[in-house]
Amino acid sequence: MNETTATPGNLEELRSLLRSESLVLPVGNQTKQPLASDDRAQLVSLRGMTGILEYEPSEFTFTALAGTTVLEVSETLQQRQQYLPFDPMLVQAGATIGGAVGSGLSGPGRFRYGGLRDFLLGVKFLSGDGEVINSGGKVVKNAAGFDIPKLLVGSMGRLGVMVEMTFKVFPMPGRQQTLAVECGSMQDAMKRMAAAAASHWELDAVDYRPGANTLFLRLAGPDKVNQMVIRKIMERWGSDVTELPDGDAFWRAVKELDWSDKTRAFAAKIPTHRRVVEALADWVGKRSHIDLHVSAAGAVAWLLCDTQSDLDDLDRILLKHEVAGLLVRGESTRLGIGCWPRTEISVAVKHAMDPVSKFPHLFST
Repeated sequence: MNETTATPGNLEELRSLLRSESLVLPVGNQTKQPLASDDRAQLVSLRGMTGILEYEPSEFTFTALAGTTVLEVSETLQQRQQYLPFDPMLVQAGATIGGAVGSGLSGPGRFRYGGLRDFLLGVKFLSGDGEVINSGGKVVKNAAGFDIPKLLVGSMGRLGVMVEMTFKVFPMPGRQQTLAVECGSMQDAMKRMAAAAASHWELDAVDYRPGANTLFLRLAGPDKVNQMVIRKIMERWGSDVTELPDGDAFWRAVKELDWSDKTRAFAAKIPTHRRVVEALADWVGKRSHIDLHVSAAGAVAWLLCDTQSDLDDLDRILLKHEVAGLLVRGESTRLGIGCWPRTEISVAVKHAMDPVSKFPHLFST
């Protein structure tokens, strides 16, 4: 295998490269290094294929090549007071729009608006034999055919090479404010998080930091409405509620996975529910070099740690709870952590999408 990363500059170069290699793994800027690591396959980076091809502010859609950075997209949208509400991850680190789709990662905004998959309208991609396939559409009201774009979200380059994608966007909501709600215990925090999520406050994000035993609530909207909601929250939880002076910096740190007071070698994403959160918080609370952040009102946790031994311990916890974690930062022998069952449907989808086995399986068998 060629140990260098190939970087085609256009579709024809990509097709030629795809047909000449026996095993290929498409990548972007490799901001999520474990997802771009496979010593069996030729790495093919899409970072040479960049640019926003179409942007229709009045239709709230854009189409971009896979190698375009999310930062470029965000800056372009901001000029027209529009944005991607699911809070793309690792934007400042250089994440590409194709890598964002391939990893399927969404930030705190997924609580109110849904994840990345809910905003993806269409995808152009190459199959293993180099054929160009267009799926989905370029308008919001599109329901034609099988929804393959959703299938490619989180596929990590194992089903095809995404070349360009179309997203819907939202108008920016106005002023953002962030409240910190101190909690007396974890049980108190879990009750308050559930109450906040089920409330009529229409919060933009509901996150929890077990180490600080604090909830973080983001509001986004007209200032008058925000102030009304803040008063209601303070009436309910009193002096436990304070406003963060720099909420933007707090949420940026969450999205960039650098909210720990120290640089941690590994970062993992973990789908969660209450029992998993409690188990993780109990484990993390006994260690000084592991940090935990719970997002989307308890639906997902981000864990930062230092050693392979930490990952081994995390693996055992997730196996016990039958949860599949994903390593998104750090050099390790593993990509998946915990319980990743090899189901009949996953095998069938892989065979249907990649009948010539051009792309590596997610995990060796």
